[in-house]
Amino acid sequence: MNRKVITNILVALIIGISVLVIISSVSKEKVPWDEILSREVIRLLIVGIFINIIYFIIDGFRVYKMASALGGKLRFIDAVESCLMYSFFSAITPSSIGGQPFQIYFLAKKGIKSETATNITLFRAFEYLLMVFGVDIYALIFILPHLSQWTVGKTIIGLGFAGNLLSVILIGVIMMRPDIFKFVIAELKKIKRLTSFIERWEKQCYAWIDSLKLSINSLWRDKKTVIFDFFLLLILILLHSYLFFLPVRELTGAKISFITFFGIQMLLSSLGSYIPTPGASGGIEAIFYSSFKDIISSPQYLLLGITIYRIVTYYLIILVGIPVIIKNQKLLIWRENGDNKV
Repeated sequence: MNRKVITNILVALIIGISVLVIISSVSKEKVPWDEILSREVIRLLIVGIFINIIYFIIDGFRVYKMASALGGKLRFIDAVESCLMYSFFSAITPSSIGGQPFQIYFLAKKGIKSETATNITLFRAFEYLLMVFGVDIYALIFILPHLSQWTVGKTIIGLGFAGNLLSVILIGVIMMRPDIFKFVIAELKKIKRLTSFIERWEKQCYAWIDSLKLSINSLWRDKKTVIFDFFLLLILILLHSYLFFLPVRELTGAKISFITFFGIQMLLSSLGSYIPTPGASGGIEAIFYSSFKDIISSPQYLLLGITIYRIVTYYLIILVGIPVIIKNQKLLIWRENGDNKV
């Protein structure tokens, strides 16, 4: 396995665990870490793992269905693995930026045309951001005004909301006008140092962009697939939020509705892209704890709930992702010191 991947895994683990330890040490309330192996915690972990397995099966089916709709041939297990690889590389790259490029690479290696794989990944990102944007608007209008005790700064919320809006606009423009890449290439060609390189690949790039445009148009015309995928995405977003809500509610006894919790979590999750650590490790834990501790009556158990959530949705993804990489090592080649190594 590539050394950089191993390094990122170690950095993610060290930062995440360190932040949890720091928060615990400065907390006014004693965090009950001795209960980490209690029956209740183990039960919550098992339930969380089961829900997460369902999550990846549904997400894999989304990729499988979309690939089939676009004329690609993809095994269901490969579709599920592509989603796991997306989560794995999001978890070990700064600001979670590595997931989408690697999913495109993985799908292309599994026989899906690169323009089709790019279309699938772009569409998934666009609909996710669009749905989160809608939830954010709902939370800002109907949830936050009723949480007078919530002390999270308006600047932080505004930053996450604005970033999400810009991302929706950017990917939306690319989805509607993929020809914009031709404009970018033409502008880069004006740079003398890049002229000869671009001229060498210009025709192939333009042909690829045209194929991408055809793929995008084909997907948007398939309204049944698009609507069904939006429906499945909504289920996944709710499931993912429930993975956090369940341990927090069970351990703290919080009297907070799932819809309220869901809205707050979506607002806070938008800040993840601004955290430069691998997979936003450490930053997410700190944001969730500082944000929810004022509206949770038992903050000493809140950190324990956050830990369970991150074990199920982050640390176990890294753990499970490693054997999946090894399984596909003939396809996943990195170039290191002039040699091909996995």
